[in-house]
Amino acid sequence: MYLSKQASISTTILLSIFIVILCSTISSASPIEKRGRVPGCYNKAEFTQYWIPKEGDNDMTNNGKSITLSGAKTKALKDHKGKTIAKVSKTTYDKFQMEGTGLLLSGTMVNLGSHKNEFEKINRQKTPYGLGTNDNSLVPWVSVASNDIRKGTTLYIKKLDGVKLPNGMNHNGCVRVDDEGWGLNDCHIDFFVLQFKSYKLLDHILPEHISVVAKSCTPLDYINKSVKKWAVLT
Repeated sequence: MYLSKQASISTTILLSIFIVILCSTISSASPIEKRGRVPGCYNKAEFTQYWIPKEGDNDMTNNGKSITLSGAKTKALKDHKGKTIAKVSKTTYDKFQMEGTGLLLSGTMVNLGSHKNEFEKINRQKTPYGLGTNDNSLVPWVSVASNDIRKGTTLYIKKLDGVKLPNGMNHNGCVRVDDEGWGLNDCHIDFFVLQFKSYKLLDHILPEHISVVAKSCTPLDYINKSVKKWAVLT
């Protein structure tokens, strides 16, 4: 009788320990599960592209008008102390201001500062292709902007898988949320394609709406010599 009671107590204790461990495991797993979710509307998300305007390149306005970022250098890009970083054309200045970033022919990259007439140099050793949210380093054809998906989440976009990029490489469909956008709606993915030329080529290939799923995947490295040359990194 004593042995039977002891066995019963031991069983109860073991069962209690198991329940505690199970609850603890579920509790600790929940945040990870939450991080991997995307809103249901991402079954048909709006899909757009953004890039870094570069001095001397062709580009376009928000209205779709074709422009060239060149001309008489009459506008000064100034830092927060009022010191001139460089002089550029009005067209170039307006585009840099509108996009919040820009690349000079000299290789200097600037971001918009605390107000629309203030710029700051980017440390290109740390962030060679620009800054995203929370000082995340943007990566061409890997980084995407989203306002309602947790930063750092990797996503799989089936419509992007196998697409030939302007640098000659094929995409594997895996991207990462590194940025957010001023004018983005909910359920909207903005794909960082580095340069306007890339946008022009991909705009005829990529759809306006895509299905997006959160997935543990590894983005590929799409940086090659042609990319570095355009970015004035060679």
